[in-house]
Amino acid sequence: MYEKVKELFKNKNILIVEDEIGLLDILEESIEEYVNKVFVAKNGIEGLEIFQQKEIDLIISDIHMAKMTGLRMSSEIRKFDPHVPIIFLTAYDTDENMIEAINLKSKSVLKKPFDKKQLIVSMMLAMNVFKEEFTLLNLLNGYKYNFDTKELTLKEEIISLTKKEQRLLELLLKHQEHPVPFSLIENYVWMENGATPDAIRMFINKLRKKIYPELIENIQGIGYKLTIK
Repeated sequence: MYEKVKELFKNKNILIVEDEIGLLDILEESIEEYVNKVFVAKNGIEGLEIFQQKEIDLIISDIHMAKMTGLRMSSEIRKFDPHVPIIFLTAYDTDENMIEAINLKSKSVLKKPFDKKQLIVSMMLAMNVFKEEFTLLNLLNGYKYNFDTKELTLKEEIISLTKKEQRLLELLLKHQEHPVPFSLIENYVWMENGATPDAIRMFINKLRKKIYPELIENIQGIGYKLTIK
């Protein structure tokens, strides 16, 4: 896999923004042999300055940093570049920050600790190297979801989804294998209108009936997790 990575990224410039110097060094060492150039910054202010001065193809940024957070930096970058791929790194986070990361069109949120393979795969997904495979996600049992058209299909037949169902399914898919808390579901799907845990459960059950129950797992007292087995 890594030879393919080297071929695909040989002309790409990567910006890493991380205030943990030890992790910053590890990240740089992990990818420098595969890319054209790695630029590093220790906070959002430095990261923004580098982005404005250099040609950057991909940003890997911690969320929580002194002086300027990764979210604030990315918000400034989005004002003049709406398309550069961004991968956020975090050890923990609030629902509000996760929603903001999604709204900033981040390609993924990589939770610490992670290994080199997870980082490389996230980079490839962010650069749309796996665009066809990632756009059309196989949910098994004949179900597929298309991120571009926002269509759920069963053996090529389109299953009707409401806008809330689309948002809920995509939220679970973007965080698959990780529990998504009730509060994040409420804020992202219902936004300012809000929803009670009972209303969310009823909505989850309706979505389960359109796919299959085992796909969405109830995490007692926390929320839900989507697992593709």
